[in-house]
Amino acid sequence: MKLRKSLLFGALFLQGMLQAHAISDAKLEVIRELGRLNGIALQCGYLEQTQRMKRALVLRLPKLRQLGELFDVTANKSFMELIERGESCPSAGTLADQVGSAIDSLEREYPSSESR
Repeated sequence: MKLRKSLLFGALFLQGMLQAHAISDAKLEVIRELGRLNGIALQCGYLEQTQRMKRALVLRLPKLRQLGELFDVTANKSFMELIERGESCPSAGTLADQVGSAIDSLEREYPSSESR
């Protein structure tokens, strides 16, 4: 419970900092979705999907520490929630499709020229 509160506080703090940088909610939501999927991939041992997501983030995101922290906080929360709920892992194919969709959204929200 204490970890959950810490993660929630961290996420709210980061969101406030990121809004100060004028980053839209849609852009933040894409990062949160990739973080959520990363937590699942880590818990389920789909390391190739973790690498795929991180590579996409590095290539697309502006170099702001807060964006990486938002991804990490969301991934940690997702990882812990999967354990707490005792849910089974999605199939490798299902997760790969979800990651592909999230990366497509990332590419729409963060065109490559913007990340330079």
